[in-house]
Amino acid sequence: LFSLLYILIGNARSIHENPFVPGAVIAVNMIVPVIAGILFGRRVGFLSGLLGTTLNFLSPAGSIFEALSIVPHATMGFAAGFFKKTPTPIRATTIVIGHVLNTLIYILWALIPQDTLLNPQFWSGIVFESFVGIVGVTMIVSIYRLGVSKN
Repeated sequence: LFSLLYILIGNARSIHENPFVPGAVIAVNMIVPVIAGILFGRRVGFLSGLLGTTLNFLSPAGSIFEALSIVPHATMGFAAGFFKKTPTPIRATTIVIGHVLNTLIYILWALIPQDTLLNPQFWSGIVFESFVGIVGVTMIVSIYRLGVSKN
């Protein structure tokens, strides 16, 4: 279910552009493996990132960036589920793992230039996207848990 949600969000054409990085969008689908990991554990988080990103790579939204994001997204889903006793907002910061690994892999594959690391605008974009992800994950997990506890 989470893998399908990742694909649906990854194929959404209404995703907002990142205001700090020209041509980049806010990767909203990155929150899905983190949510899966927090709610259902490291295996579900890992599989959500692994399968969701792999299948999204094979979809019309697929690109080399998506292919190279498979391991980072699986890793952040796993990490979100690994830290069980940590508060949700702290666990939500595992989305930063995905951003850091994505950046390193994109540089290694020469998809973004190395001097990007020296660009404050790039880091502002990463911080902005991470903040949006952390807030989104925290809100969605809280709403889910509130709904489940009412039943």
